[in-house]
Amino acid sequence: MTARPLALALAAATALVILSSAPTHAQSLAGRVALEAIASASTNDGAVDDPFLIFDLVGTVRISDGWDVVVRPWGRRRPGGDWAFEMYQLQLRYVSSTRVPFRIDAGILSSPLGLATLELQPHRNSLIGAPFYYFSPLPSFDGTADRVTLMSGGYPLGAMFSASGTRWDARAGVIDGTPARPRSVFPRSRPGSEPQLVVGAGLSPVTGLRLGAGFAYGRYRSGATAATGSVLDPQNATVFNLEGEYAVGHTRFSGEWVRNRFDLPAGAAVARGFHVQASHTLSPRIFAAARATHASSPVMTTAAEVRRTSTALEGTLGYRLNTELTVRGGYQRERAFGRTRWTHAAVASIVWAERWW
Repeated sequence: MTARPLALALAAATALVILSSAPTHAQSLAGRVALEAIASASTNDGAVDDPFLIFDLVGTVRISDGWDVVVRPWGRRRPGGDWAFEMYQLQLRYVSSTRVPFRIDAGILSSPLGLATLELQPHRNSLIGAPFYYFSPLPSFDGTADRVTLMSGGYPLGAMFSASGTRWDARAGVIDGTPARPRSVFPRSRPGSEPQLVVGAGLSPVTGLRLGAGFAYGRYRSGATAATGSVLDPQNATVFNLEGEYAVGHTRFSGEWVRNRFDLPAGAAVARGFHVQASHTLSPRIFAAARATHASSPVMTTAAEVRRTSTALEGTLGYRLNTELTVRGGYQRERAFGRTRWTHAAVASIVWAERWW
């Protein structure tokens, strides 16, 4: 079964489970359903009237003890009017009540690798932008448009097992696309399904500190046509990341380092990158944050390998108007792949977030 029919079948099965579990008498939704809605608008000084919009809705339905259904439709509008709608999550989740708790997730999952995937919702992000290497494709290694990224905030189809203790956590599973490429299960233009093994673990040696690592391996190129017209063999990718975060008082530091190896007919391309950030709460309503992001990728179409780099810096000051609304203003500086000059922008955003039950 292909990814699209499988996802649609899962959606139908989820709906049937919810309907069959509904009580015949009226019952309060509190305790059975949780809804969280987020909307954000961000812009810069070059296009104040052409904002980037995000709409995010997360619904969790308790169907029985330990069993939940998570549904997360998502939409965005890019500057210029390009709209897109996706299903970020559509999954069944089981959480055990054993002495060592474990969790099983199956369906359309949030990406199991990458520190920033936990903060891609605008109200959880202390800054306005996200690390660019989660969304910006790496330069082509050998003339083939693979459109891989260093890491992805995508939403693959798969199954994950995770467990945790007071000072450790671990996870393992299989997904249907490399974490080095954004993936949606619905568009017809999506890449083909390629099973990937994913494992990860973390340690929390002291209160406030966590160190973690993640690994994924599988095919990223199922066969392609090079610029010369020749057909290329399928190739694999290895994705590896290290991450850490430390919170003390009203300050939090976090960061990750990523190293990806992409197999090629004539060898391998190794791409690397990192981001580091800090946030500090100045008062119950005011906070400040800063982030530096860097990525490096090879281009192997010339006689000698050339590495292209991209760097971005952002500083933000935020103000919580109330429990639902937050405004942010800041400065972004970026030098994209293949560019020698920096771009500068004053940026601003407003985020609304509300949770029910």
